[in-house]
Amino acid sequence: MGAIRLHRVSVLRPFTDFLTDIGVSVDRGFHRAGLPVTALEDVNNYVPSQRFLAFVADMAQREDIEDLGFHVGHRLGANSVDPHLAGLLGQSPTLFQAILRFCDLANKTVSNSRMGLLQPPLSPQAYFYHRPSCDDRHPAIEQIGWFGLTTMMGVVDLFAGPHWQPSEIGLIQHHLPDRVIREQYPYTRFRLAQQQSYIVVENALLDLPPLGPQATATASSPFSYEPCSDDFPDALKQLLLSYIREKDLTMDFVADLCNMSTRSLHRKLAAFGTRYSEVLEQTRYHVASRMLQDPDTRVTDVAHTLGYTDASHFSRAFRRVAGICPKQYRQQIHH
Repeated sequence: MGAIRLHRVSVLRPFTDFLTDIGVSVDRGFHRAGLPVTALEDVNNYVPSQRFLAFVADMAQREDIEDLGFHVGHRLGANSVDPHLAGLLGQSPTLFQAILRFCDLANKTVSNSRMGLLQPPLSPQAYFYHRPSCDDRHPAIEQIGWFGLTTMMGVVDLFAGPHWQPSEIGLIQHHLPDRVIREQYPYTRFRLAQQQSYIVVENALLDLPPLGPQATATASSPFSYEPCSDDFPDALKQLLLSYIREKDLTMDFVADLCNMSTRSLHRKLAAFGTRYSEVLEQTRYHVASRMLQDPDTRVTDVAHTLGYTDASHFSRAFRRVAGICPKQYRQQIHH
């Protein structure tokens, strides 16, 4: 039974940072796409893929930035997926192992998106590929395609150097990239209408070690997060964490976030032996238990943040999950 398609907020953040830096406000774009205004507060949370893709397509069209995905990915390289990723990959002994590590992490960051390395037998070159989470008719396909390509090229740069360019780039789109992009890669051949995006990497490069100081400069930061889940109730909890401060988390509203009918959401959860109200209550408990660890946060503030009408209502809901009231929980963790 398929899970909800999600994008980690760390992939959304580079787009919002780029747009903000060029003077574009993203608040209205968030509203139009149905993204919560608090989404950026925790890059480890997840948002619905359809809402992320809608935001990217909308901002590219409204701001007339045809190559938005290219500029966002080109600016950050490997760190486009996570701000600490380049440092982690720089600890790999070879480019080959760095690519495998990158693909494993990237595939856990976005549902239904696949990155990998294809090595045809007897061929002198390999194909570092990206199959986006949206189909080739989606308005965001070019932006997401170029975002993935420039991120992958950033991984190779950590080992081959910043002046390396692929001999060939495969594109899902049916037309050549614009002049700005072509000028960045004057010696690269572009192949159009491919089933997936890819860059060609010569096999001889795969044994390269990292470029010392350049690759390890950010290696001190840990890279740890919860991958997007394939389990439907767990994926729903991951989605709810980003919307938990919304005032009216009705089942109808959340079903729409999941891109399905309310009846379908009910059936899917029933198949796992649970209900929407239970998943929502467990998610609120998860957030509440973290907030209560701060002794300066009042119980009434926790209740208000999580959408409860009053503190007593919140306390009863908390007790149903934890078996104790919020005050007792706080006393336990601080003693």
